[in-house]
Amino acid sequence: MDNPLQDTPQKEARILAKAKELWTADGKPGCGPEAYKEAASELIGMESNPDAGQIPVDSPVPLDANGQPVEQAWLEENLGNPGGSMNELDDKQEVPFATRKEEKEALDD
Repeated sequence: MDNPLQDTPQKEARILAKAKELWTADGKPGCGPEAYKEAASELIGMESNPDAGQIPVDSPVPLDANGQPVEQAWLEENLGNPGGSMNELDDKQEVPFATRKEEKEALDD
């Protein structure tokens, strides 16, 4: 089987013919058929390999019954203080200190 990404003279001829066809269909604007080569190349690629992109890809993360990604519980570990009176983070300041003195006093405690 030929490599669909490899440029061959036959493929280039098909692209140029398709570009001329597209250019003619647009009413032969002043830009010429060269401006249609990219679109023609994409169309020729689709014609050459019509099943490309049809193979399903497995999700890298587990999915629930609704197809939504299920995040692992350890992702919640470093999200800051969730609040509540039984949390060991409740007594810690979560914002930067106003002065170096306040920071030193808090760290010394």
